[in-house]
Amino acid sequence: MLFFRQNKQNRYGHILLNFRYRVSILFLICLLMRFCFMGRYLDSCDSVNFALGLRDYDLSLLQPHFPGYPVYIFLSRVFFKLFHHEVWALAMPGVLLGSLTVYPLYFLARLLLSEKVAVLTVVFYIINPLCWLQAERPASDAMGVFFLTLSTYYLYRVFKHCHGVKGYSLFIGSLALGLGLGVRLSYFPFIILWAGVLFYLSIQRRYLAAHAIVCGLTGFVAGICLWLFPQINLAGWYSFWHNCFSFSYGHFTDWGGSVITFGGFRRIDYLTQSVWVYGLGGWWYDFSLLRLIPSIIMIISVLYLLKRCRYDRRWWFLGVYIIPYTFWIILGQNAANPRHILPVIPMILMLIANGLCKAYEEGDRVLSLLLISVFILSMSAISLKIVIRYHDTIPAPIQLIQFIERQFNTISTRVYCREEKRFFDYYAPLWDVRNVRNAVALNIDLQSSLHRPKDILLVHTSGEFGKFRTRNTPIEKFEGNPYIDNGKEGLLLYSITP
Repeated sequence: MLFFRQNKQNRYGHILLNFRYRVSILFLICLLMRFCFMGRYLDSCDSVNFALGLRDYDLSLLQPHFPGYPVYIFLSRVFFKLFHHEVWALAMPGVLLGSLTVYPLYFLARLLLSEKVAVLTVVFYIINPLCWLQAERPASDAMGVFFLTLSTYYLYRVFKHCHGVKGYSLFIGSLALGLGLGVRLSYFPFIILWAGVLFYLSIQRRYLAAHAIVCGLTGFVAGICLWLFPQINLAGWYSFWHNCFSFSYGHFTDWGGSVITFGGFRRIDYLTQSVWVYGLGGWWYDFSLLRLIPSIIMIISVLYLLKRCRYDRRWWFLGVYIIPYTFWIILGQNAANPRHILPVIPMILMLIANGLCKAYEEGDRVLSLLLISVFILSMSAISLKIVIRYHDTIPAPIQLIQFIERQFNTISTRVYCREEKRFFDYYAPLWDVRNVRNAVALNIDLQSSLHRPKDILLVHTSGEFGKFRTRNTPIEKFEGNPYIDNGKEGLLLYSITP
């Protein structure tokens, strides 16, 4: 009897060792791939705000804008002390923590489904175009997804083993979510998942309901307090809450891209492309035909899963994860920015992996292995092309600044633009650059000027043509990258000198 027990323990230990070995190998592969194509430029208005925040952190100056991303900025400052390079300092949290996401994602998929699905999910995550690209950028999104995935793993661990759960799992899951909100406050809809787990525990374990709620609340409040109170202390109570309310109001009613300011069919089109084209690498009419291959495989996998799977409380958990945040994207986020849908992509990849694994177990194994291999190869080729382009291409706003510096004189030139002003603040602070929202604001500024410079330039995107109605032919057009925020539609440069 003792012999069999020892053999059983040895077998479990061997499996655990192999499991950890596979996870570590996948993590190292992911880290190497991310590190090789790390961004070299500040590619968006937010990344410029982050860089200015490294120099002089001030919410009132939008360095960065509310809520200040304190956890992300703190880690970026640690890397800045190591590298003394602002772009690297801002990109490294995404490279490192975006790669570390492999661990909680692996554990979550294994706990939800199976070890085969976990392996395949992580492989799909590593080669996914959006997950890969966002980890390369000087931005906070990949870091935020790490904390979110870590929290989700521990919350599901509590949810699954509700009758034998240990308090530390609930505490860690809640703490990770609280810290994650200090990275990306826009991930607040996942509080619904956290609250749902606490409610479920209170029902299933009535005799320990108070203990569960105390553990969850303590972890969550601790995670928030670690970044909120230093923020308030730094900015001051009045300034902090003033920035909070003014930024929130502006986000929904002015420039944030919510359904109030950006709706209709165009919003639906952008949302569809953000999820399908930029998020999953699916085919669209103006993209490469190579995308048809993984697109067909993804559709087959999801349809097979819907036909074969049995719905239980695991799907309830995934639904509470995906649905609230999806509604937030639909109603409150800028549909034109693919990065906003990043948190739901790993879960969709998990479902695709599950469908392929079910087809392997229940159908033709040779055909299933062929589909998996073809999907990995084709998606790797698509994603590699995207990250190489991102790494080697100068962002459109920086191309614009370099062109103006070559062609015009600093003293005798004035530039009117919108968000591109932040790039001038960072890369060319000596130029006379003014932020205007439309032709009316531009004319008011010109008429109120005591002295008109020799050269007056106007910059706007193709989508903003209706706001300026410029009749002149553009001097130059600078192509944007559809996977990043600013300059997505390309930038047009006009001369409006009388």
